[in-house]
Amino acid sequence: MLMAYPATRQDYPELIALWQASVTATHTFLTPTDSQKIREQLPTYFAAVELTKWLDGSKLIGFSGRQGPMLAMLFIAPDSFRRGYGHQIIERLNQKQNLRLVDVNEQNPGALAFYQRQGFRIVSRDALDDAGQPYPILHLRRD
Repeated sequence: MLMAYPATRQDYPELIALWQASVTATHTFLTPTDSQKIREQLPTYFAAVELTKWLDGSKLIGFSGRQGPMLAMLFIAPDSFRRGYGHQIIERLNQKQNLRLVDVNEQNPGALAFYQRQGFRIVSRDALDDAGQPYPILHLRRD
């Protein structure tokens, strides 16, 4: 059974390791240098969101970060991909507060397809990411 727990600073090393594994599996467009820069900024990103870790029994499945109606981050352990965990997390977060917004890298078609299956649709696109890098961002919304 999938359980949610507020994440704390003590969880950061484990969450960063999961992030790295997930990004290695899905964000093949990132250069190693850019991936390392993002990794170094994760504690700052974590502190800016309502950070939740998701466990099935004692196994860390993933983590999410939200800011009100926006899902700011969702990362799943690669060995837990395509097992329904992402859908369960989205639904649980939506029950807590209507989840309406999410951004996704355009170069991550698997994530885009996942969010579209959850009812999100593309509403706009930025050519650069928040750091000004050439990783286009798609802004998605669901009503």
